[in-house]
This record gives sequence, C-alpha cells and structure tokens, in this order.
Amino acid sequence: MTRKILRLCIKAMGFALMASLIILFVCDRIIIRNAQGKTFSDIDSIKYNKVGLLLGTIPRTRIGNHPNSFFTYRIQAAVELYKAKKIDVILVSGAENGPNGFNEPECMKDSLMACGIPEEVIILDGKGYRTILSVINANRVFGLESFTIISQQFHNERALYIAEHLGLNLNGVQAYNAQKPISRNIWIDVREYLARGRMFLDLLLYKVNSK
Repeated sequence: MTRKILRLCIKAMGFALMASLIILFVCDRIIIRNAQGKTFSDIDSIKYNKVGLLLGTIPRTRIGNHPNSFFTYRIQAAVELYKAKKIDVILVSGAENGPNGFNEPECMKDSLMACGIPEEVIILDGKGYRTILSVINANRVFGLESFTIISQQFHNERALYIAEHLGLNLNGVQAYNAQKPISRNIWIDVREYLARGRMFLDLLLYKVNSK
C-alpha cells in the first residue's frame, strides 16, 4: 500500500512539473508575440519619445562582485538614445536599497553623468523594486503616458507586456534593446522564465486590488 501511494505521489509530481513547464512555455510565447514590432535594436528604427525609462540593475554581480555587463550595456543604450536625440529625459527606476547594498538609480545616474549626460535630465525612481513597479510609477507617480523602455530584449519584452496590460493610461510605449552579454548564463534564462510566469499572476492581482 505504501509503495502504491509513493508511485501515485511520484506520478502526481511528474504531472505537476510537466504542467508547470507547459504553462511557462505558453507565457513565454505570449510575451514574445506581443512584443513583435515594439522592441528595437537599431537606433534609427526607434521613434522619438520624450522620456526613456531605464530599468535598474546593480553595477557589480551578486556572486563574485564582478562588473555587471547588464548594467554597462543598459547605460550605453541610454546614452545612445540621448545622444541620438531619441529621448530628452532619462527616468532611472530601480531599488534604492538593492542587493549588496547598491542604490541602483544612484549608481546608474553616476555612470550616465560619467558618459556626459547632464544631471538635470536624469530623474530617479528609487521605488522601482520590480519591473511592474517601475512601469506603474512611471505612469502614476511621474505622470507619463508614453516612454521608451531601456533594458535587454528579454526584459523589454516583459516590461512591454506589463505596460500594455495593466489598464494604465499608456500609449506609444516602445523599447530599445541594450546589448546582452555574450557569455551565456543559464540562471538568467531560468529566472526570466519564472518571472514571466509570475508576471501574469502579478497582473491579475493588480487588477483585482485596483477594483
């Protein structure tokens, strides 16, 4: 009897795992399809938006304390947009008490200024602890109805879906893809798949709580 119950439990766990993987795959496909024609890697193809929403990350990796290429490439992308006159203002949104004690917006501001971006065109949002909060704050706190999201493509795709399905007063949102680090980090991919699944739950909870 005990062996039979054990086999049933193993089968149930197997089905649950398979169902979870299928759900995550479907979520991923929905987000990618939604982002088609809205994310750009060619700066000449992107339209002008007054504000660029730069999504925060830390300047050094959590493990090993190495320079974070995701941070570096996002700074480069924001600078490219500004110097190409595709944006006039950069809203930096991230965690003011991020991992390893970093203040993400302040660190990004320092790097932007080191690249020649004037301090007066940089606005900080230290309450962007998650992507969904960065998008909500851009609209509800800073009164933006359109902006250009700046991050790596996988992150941009998710942020775009959030912006379009929160029920906020947003239009004309697009994204500029920062370069993705060449070295492949499987954990980054796994974390993004999980984040995409969680995103749909976040959207549902936000809409329920907003009623």
